[in-house]
Amino acid sequence: MDWLCEDLLLLALDAGQGRLGRTYAISYGLMGAELVRLAARGRIDVVDDLVVVCSQAPTGDLELDAALARIGESTSPLGPGEWVERPRPRISGRYLERLTATGVICEQTRFGSTWFGTTRWRITQTGRLAEARQRLDLIACSAGPVDLSQAAYAGLACAVGLDRLLYPGRNRLAERDRLREIAAGRWTTSPAMASDSADATAVSPDASSGPGRAAVEVATFAVIGAATDAVAGAAAAAARAGVRVISSPASLSANS
Repeated sequence: MDWLCEDLLLLALDAGQGRLGRTYAISYGLMGAELVRLAARGRIDVVDDLVVVCSQAPTGDLELDAALARIGESTSPLGPGEWVERPRPRISGRYLERLTATGVICEQTRFGSTWFGTTRWRITQTGRLAEARQRLDLIACSAGPVDLSQAAYAGLACAVGLDRLLYPGRNRLAERDRLREIAAGRWTTSPAMASDSADATAVSPDASSGPGRAAVEVATFAVIGAATDAVAGAAAAAARAGVRVISSPASLSANS
């Protein structure tokens, strides 16, 4: 799921015509996506509705390592909702910088201020955007069960409102309904249940097969549902309060 955060951000930029103002919840979405990616790497789990660290081994991804360190530094475990509603400082800005550094996007126009999404971005690698959109289109137009990565993508896309922005109108109702059903957990393929043996509970980082992998998949399955619900709840609360939580990389907002 290495593409999950950047795909969500690219689709948000595309839906917002180069700006993030319309998809104000993307910071929450990135927080949720990081939880899912950490679970898929065997680093975290949700136990008794609390996010707990299973392994503090570095992931090799600076943003994931920052998220993992922040979870580990907490004096008491937080629930997924509490974690998501407190975006890491400049989280959206950091991912925008990563996309800029790899040439996927570039800053196009600045309208006097960098506050709350006033910077416009141009997607220069249209093929990369097409990959992100195709991944979501395949899910939206699919039938039957989906795998964990597809469930995470569909769930988080709905949670930040991309289903409405990317599939508007009555003629796209089927795609929206499909994504929302997946977000509700109705079509996710249940992972193989971990064995009750000691080997199943001793999950090694990035376990790729056997009982260790099964345990990671079970944890990821739980985190996807928790993260999707948390992002949707935080986004809805922010919308009711009229809060906007996106800014450009230069913003000093703690919620960017």
